[in-house]
Amino acid sequence: MRRSLSNGVSNEELLITPASIFSRLIRDVQHARRSIDVEFYIFELDNVGRSFAMLLARKARQGLAVRLLLDGFGSRMISSSLCRELRESGVELSISSKFANSRNHRKMCLIDGRVAHIGGANIADRYVVGNGLGVWYDVVLRIEGEEVALLSRLFEFDFMLEKGVIGDVGQSGRGRILFYWSELESGHAMQNLFRLVTQGAKRRLIITTPYLFPSHQEIELLSNAVERGVNVVVVVPERVDVWLLDSVMPHFLNMVRSVGVEVLIARGLFVHSKMALVDSRCVVVGSANLDSRSFATNRELMAVSFNCSVVESANRYLANIIQQCTALRDEDTRSIMPKFVAEILRPLL
Repeated sequence: MRRSLSNGVSNEELLITPASIFSRLIRDVQHARRSIDVEFYIFELDNVGRSFAMLLARKARQGLAVRLLLDGFGSRMISSSLCRELRESGVELSISSKFANSRNHRKMCLIDGRVAHIGGANIADRYVVGNGLGVWYDVVLRIEGEEVALLSRLFEFDFMLEKGVIGDVGQSGRGRILFYWSELESGHAMQNLFRLVTQGAKRRLIITTPYLFPSHQEIELLSNAVERGVNVVVVVPERVDVWLLDSVMPHFLNMVRSVGVEVLIARGLFVHSKMALVDSRCVVVGSANLDSRSFATNRELMAVSFNCSVVESANRYLANIIQQCTALRDEDTRSIMPKFVAEILRPLL
């Protein structure tokens, strides 16, 4: 993977703890002076969700242009009363159909067109206090500078799309940060990024994903990296939050392990980050899981950063998680679902 440079200046920070993720997001929104554009897959009606909604409403009443774009399926529990309250405060709220197959899985918040937060975390208590699966571990990339203009165009594309207007974001550019969104490269951006990551690794590749349902092509790319001598490590949670996914995932963990990938199981915590660390040289972070839905159906956003401080933060984050992991054991790979059922379901996962 080659690094592209521009004359623009950007400041990047990888937020790796719940305290840093949400405190920095809230502080940036509080300091907004002109506009706030927010896009999330899940927006829960809990303490975090209500507090953030009230903050957006307050900024809208202060005269800022505030837009909130939510996925109808992921945020299906949001109440009509909260929607009405937000709209009455001046927030321009748009929610996609909950029945849409192509879900808007992107997560980003843009402040004044100069600061952006993108990554895997949604707006919900589980990212702060955890739930029955344990503490949720995620990462968010905070970006400040000219690079945010491209993300602003992407948000505009998404927001107008919900109004039935099909626009054009343009190309991803040649900035200090490389952005990949699903609509690029004829809809193959996520697959192509995974290919670049696996083929570009020289020594070590660490991937974290909560859902691991790779295609045969993606397993082959992992296998090729192992054959080249790359130490490929995949970190997944012990359990996932959907019963069907939890019952078939062991089949795919075994497939990945069978080609020489080191599979680590995080015990007592839920790894929700969608991230790759390539040779301690660059970090890939965003919203896409390693599954067919993220690669081919949903609207996703990933970023590639070569910033040294971002790489250092990713190393600290991974070191902390790996300390709480154990290697995949045979008993972890006994799927409740038969192999042929898992293969039939693969394109839908």
